[in-house]
Amino acid sequence: MMDRNALVPIMAVAIVNGIFSPWVLAVFLLYPVWYPTWAPMMTQPVYMASALILSTLTLMIAGVPAAIYERLAGVAKPAITGAIWLAGVVLLTLPAVPNVLRALGVSP
Repeated sequence: MMDRNALVPIMAVAIVNGIFSPWVLAVFLLYPVWYPTWAPMMTQPVYMASALILSTLTLMIAGVPAAIYERLAGVAKPAITGAIWLAGVVLLTLPAVPNVLRALGVSP
């Protein structure tokens, strides 16, 4: 079992990906598919839900290689599992880096 403190950077990077990813627009535009019809359509809650969906999807996809490692290793080391999961989340967050830099005012 992985230490709970190891999940903090994994979740933080996934949240950054959810907010700044270029894919958040695609999830936002597909709101008729996942957003309940009884709820009023307001832009901010739909955007935040889109970011949450994308963050959760990032965590799930990045966890697949870590789960495969645990399965193949038998007695897996939690530090290696966490490192694999973090590497997967960082890899999936790379397309969001230009938007993060733009938000920070670093890139022109």
